[in-house]
Amino acid sequence: MTIAPRPRTLGGWLMIPDPIVVEAAGRAGFDWVGIDLQHGTWDLELAFRGIQLLDALGSPVLVRLAQEELALMPRLLDHGASGVVIAMVSSATAVADALDAARYQPVGRRSYGGQRYGLRPEPSDLTSVRPGVFAMIEDRRGVETLDAIAAVPGLAGLHVGPVDLGLGLAIGRDRSVPIFAESVSRIRDVGHSHGLPVTMHAVQGADAAVWFDSGWDEVVLPADIDLLRSGLAAQIAAARGVEAPEAPKAYGSS
Repeated sequence: MTIAPRPRTLGGWLMIPDPIVVEAAGRAGFDWVGIDLQHGTWDLELAFRGIQLLDALGSPVLVRLAQEELALMPRLLDHGASGVVIAMVSSATAVADALDAARYQPVGRRSYGGQRYGLRPEPSDLTSVRPGVFAMIEDRRGVETLDAIAAVPGLAGLHVGPVDLGLGLAIGRDRSVPIFAESVSRIRDVGHSHGLPVTMHAVQGADAAVWFDSGWDEVVLPADIDLLRSGLAAQIAAARGVEAPEAPKAYGSS
């Protein structure tokens, strides 16, 4: 039997909660846009506004949350987020807890507040409201317990944060160490064996083609602040007629 290839999708990533930046990302042509509540300068109110603007522009929105912030998830989903990316997942229990918070009773324990308080259409069967919950694998334990994580019913997919994964594997930013390639290949293969899409957060935009060619389904491009910083440096270098400085290692793509 031939398995149809998965579509390749590109995600944008927002650290800066400015409406103009959000609108620019929403109109840029990304397949979806991520709001980084874990590391970005967003607070909850600004995240609500960002979700609303992206939703109005027709762009699906994922919000990255630390596990300690799971209590915020229902409110983010009420405002129209398409799903959440849970950072630093290292156990099946963490995934189950996140799914429980994202599903209405009796499937989960999410309290009903309406989809943007009735301003956003919703189905008559509320149990069919199942926003995506994605697990971000970023440490050694997450890699070791990957089969159990991927087997949790309802999980929407796996994300990889390469910077944190390198730190978790005690190799820093050295991607040439074999354990890094082995770990990311394992995440990709285990995800696919469970029918899950796998997403890599690229440290540089040029990495996207490499990850796609290596079998990854989705790639998240560097964050807005990374693109702004590198773009400014390149323009200043061009104006001065000098070689652009080497881009610093991306922060927002961790």
